[in-house]
Amino acid sequence: MKPQRQSENARSFLDTIALTVDPDLRVESPMVALALETWDRLRGARTMPAPADIDAVKLPIRLLPHLLLMDLEYQPAFRLRWRLIGTHITSVVDRDMTGRYWDEIYDARAFEELTVGPLWVIEHRRPVRILGTAHYASKDYIRSESVDMPLSSDGLTVDRILTVTVYDGS
Repeated sequence: MKPQRQSENARSFLDTIALTVDPDLRVESPMVALALETWDRLRGARTMPAPADIDAVKLPIRLLPHLLLMDLEYQPAFRLRWRLIGTHITSVVDRDMTGRYWDEIYDARAFEELTVGPLWVIEHRRPVRILGTAHYASKDYIRSESVDMPLSSDGLTVDRILTVTVYDGS
């Protein structure tokens, strides 16, 4: 399954982006390590936690500004939508894309690169670490470490992905 770009008029605020997928989860950031520990605790004996398990009260408070939550829509076509974007993320990238569909906000090149992590998580139903370098329209290059973690309402289908991102120097 490959998401399709719906809008050819989307303009990306990213000039360039390069991501590396690390399925071995060789985490460097203590924040990313904490996110993985929290995801693992919330899932218990299940393959993945449920979206209902993600509650600000159950999460370490220092994770909240670094959280991103994406919805996955499978019908009528596969699409990704930003459900929640933490304040740290919005301040670093100078915009809040909460509620927006990826195919409407990223150009084809950025869209293709950014979907690598979510597609890996959907296929394998387990977390993946992502190392990234991006050049935003109004900023210098920014390096990041993220972890994409699957959530499932039925225990089988990934219907949301919880991401924690840390930017160099933050």
